[in-house]
Amino acid sequence: MQLLKFRHKLLKVNKKKGLYIICTILAFFVFASNTAFSQSITKSKLDTIVLLKNEYAVLNTNNGSQCICYINNISKAQQATVVNTGDTNNVKFNDNTPFNGIHVLTVRQQLIAVADFKGSQLIVSNLSPYDIIVIVSILCPKDK
Repeated sequence: MQLLKFRHKLLKVNKKKGLYIICTILAFFVFASNTAFSQSITKSKLDTIVLLKNEYAVLNTNNGSQCICYINNISKAQQATVVNTGDTNNVKFNDNTPFNGIHVLTVRQQLIAVADFKGSQLIVSNLSPYDIIVIVSILCPKDK
């Protein structure tokens, strides 16, 4: 008889613990889903272009939005010459050079600009004297 009373008490305690654990888990999921769905998710668009010698690309920046522009000389032996136009002269690369103009990229050098590109289009040209590949990427918020 004592054993049955002990088992009955044990089941009551385990049920209360189980109910507490289930309620805690449900509360966590409700909180997590409210947090995840209440934040606005901004979609972005990444354009990556490979420029061979004497090629150029016109990149759209979704006029008036924050964008990231990345230019990389992937050559292992030669310098690359890149010409950029289309910015309003206020954007600078990570080495503090203006976006517009002529850039000589040393071996494996990369340039990154994070800014509000006021113009709707940027033109990037690979005018390297050798057969050097330049990679250009631009990441901007998507048009709605």
